[in-house]
Amino acid sequence: MKWIKKLFGKQESSHEKNASIEIGFDELPAWLEESSQKISSEIKGDVSGLFKELEAAISELRESNDNLLEAKVEGNFDIRAVKRAKSNRENVTKQVGVFIDKLGIPENTDFKSLKAFHESAMQSLNTCLEHMNRSFRYTRPVFPQESKDVTDSLGRLGKVLNELRETIQGHRREMESIEEASKGIKEVRETCSLIKAEEGELKAKNRKLQALKDEIASNSRTLEELKQGKAWQKLQRLQEESTLAEGRLKKAEAGLNSLILPFSGNLSRIKKLHESGKYTLKPEVKKQLDICLENPVNLEPSFFPELQKVFEDHALDIQAQKKEKALAQVRSAASGFEEKKKEYTEARKAFDSRKSELASSDTGELASLEHKVAELLSRTLLLEEETESSEKKLAALRDDLKTREEKLQASVAAIDSGVKIGFPS
Repeated sequence: MKWIKKLFGKQESSHEKNASIEIGFDELPAWLEESSQKISSEIKGDVSGLFKELEAAISELRESNDNLLEAKVEGNFDIRAVKRAKSNRENVTKQVGVFIDKLGIPENTDFKSLKAFHESAMQSLNTCLEHMNRSFRYTRPVFPQESKDVTDSLGRLGKVLNELRETIQGHRREMESIEEASKGIKEVRETCSLIKAEEGELKAKNRKLQALKDEIASNSRTLEELKQGKAWQKLQRLQEESTLAEGRLKKAEAGLNSLILPFSGNLSRIKKLHESGKYTLKPEVKKQLDICLENPVNLEPSFFPELQKVFEDHALDIQAQKKEKALAQVRSAASGFEEKKKEYTEARKAFDSRKSELASSDTGELASLEHKVAELLSRTLLLEEETESSEKKLAALRDDLKTREEKLQASVAAIDSGVKIGFPS
């Protein structure tokens, strides 16, 4: 069975080309089809004779197998050897029969069909040899000539399959290159479509981005014109005056609070005594005391004489020394209160006046423009990021296209080294 182990040779392709030509990318499928048909025609011519030899080898193998099955024992053999030989003969002829049944010659002689047929035939042959090899050791001594005929027939059939393999191998590189090229054409077309779509999206984004920038420039000019106008200047002046008025108001309020702060602790003490029933305040005095603790700016000057009376009252449960100190603080507050409150009232009036003027100022158009410009800038930033992402994606697709074109050119060169593809720019 050593013949089945022979190495398969590799014959030179009959399609070596030397002339240098350029084929347009769109013309490439037709060129590949023409090359495929030409190679198929050559293959058909090469295998027609081999198939006749194969049919003859199959017929011969069938006859040899039948002869082995019907062979008579000649000579003197141990009965056990004969019995063992006949039993193993059945296995040999059975395996050969199965092999012959599987070996149907294909009607189609295209490359794929031939390749599939050869692979299937070789697999069936190897399986047959593997399953019958051991049995042959027992069959050959008893049926030497018939066993030799089967072996020779298998050898001749195997030789034809080897020749078929060499024919297939001779065209394999070109046919596989044609398949790769066909696949490459599809990949290049798909990548070109993706590039075209991405270029369209990028152009649309750039147009939209330019429109946004133009709109921002237009609104910014209008905004600048408004800021140079009298309304804006008046608004700026009112804002400055309002800020100053607010500062004076806070200062005046702090001045009023500073009068009350020194004895505010005693006021809280009096309030607790009143609420616990240990000391009783007149309703009006209680109301003013609460105002004094919570919001001194609304306090009436008449509260201070009443408060002096409270501190002078012996029923008030506060140490005498603290009362005297509190009385002095109340008298001091009473002497400066009206002036401080006047300052506060004037500051409040000035602040409210500026605030009212600011509220009545027509800044709607200005605020609307500022808001619109801010929104446009935000949209522009997002669109710039999207555009940058599209540019990166487009660059990656172009690199991918270049790689696929080079791969396709290599496949075509394997078919005909003189052919160059004219890719669209």
